[in-house]
Amino acid sequence: MSEIVLTGSTGVLGRRAVSELLAAGHRVTGVTRSAPGRERLESLGARAVDGDVFDEASLRDAFDGADAVVNLLTHIPTPDRMADPSAWAENDRLRIEASAAIARAVQAAGARRLVQESIAFVYTEGGETWLDEDAPVTGGGVTSSSLTAERNARELFDGDTVVLRFGLFMGPDSGSTLATLQAAHAGTSTAAGPPGAYRPTIWLDDAAAAIPAALSIPAGTYNVVDADPPTNAEIDAALAAAVGRDALRRQAPRDGPMARSQRVSSRRLREASGWTPRLRAGTEIWSQITR
Repeated sequence: MSEIVLTGSTGVLGRRAVSELLAAGHRVTGVTRSAPGRERLESLGARAVDGDVFDEASLRDAFDGADAVVNLLTHIPTPDRMADPSAWAENDRLRIEASAAIARAVQAAGARRLVQESIAFVYTEGGETWLDEDAPVTGGGVTSSSLTAERNARELFDGDTVVLRFGLFMGPDSGSTLATLQAAHAGTSTAAGPPGAYRPTIWLDDAAAAIPAALSIPAGTYNVVDADPPTNAEIDAALAAAVGRDALRRQAPRDGPMARSQRVSSRRLREASGWTPRLRAGTEIWSQITR
């Protein structure tokens, strides 16, 4: 049994991760500054501790006695604002400033391991080529701050750092999932790239299951995505079937990380830990959610 402290513990991924860690037999503490956050953590069976994620001294106290710290902090804008660069300011601040404060505080607290959340959309255009963790990455858009968070975790902490690059979160409480489903009901696809482009996705429950797995694998970077990433065409076909349509209208192609073809491989994590996704999220969740 290990002492695990999480930041971002009350979000859609965080609260699932808390449950997974508790089920694995760990003692779990979540950092929060709100009464509802404290109540949510305690209702799950975890301990809550006050902490300012931008203040290193506050975090050092919160991390005292931890064997590992898991940073899952994000602030994703609502789907209607995602195209507005200014809407990502808080998310960028969390990934740039808070990740640095967290890494330094983990170092000062003497924890042995830091697990840092990142995204699989950092990879360059891959076409049909499988992309593992050694594939080229590039900044731009939401990927720049994620790459900064990765560097902070590796360079400001001397212990074992594990970076988890998650695919697009899919689930009944994911804003992007619900927006995609709403658009499908209206007959429209939300795919940013061409039909044949691969999109790395992950069921939220499967993403959370990767958190306890990350505590016992060798330090390094790992992709957390569907074992067989779907193409935009496959996702749209599954969506159309779920909402009772023959097909969805495609939008004009857009630029940005989400428009690239990224056939991302999770083989490294699966072989290192035995973790495996239970669902092919991009195609198998829609009928479940609509049902």
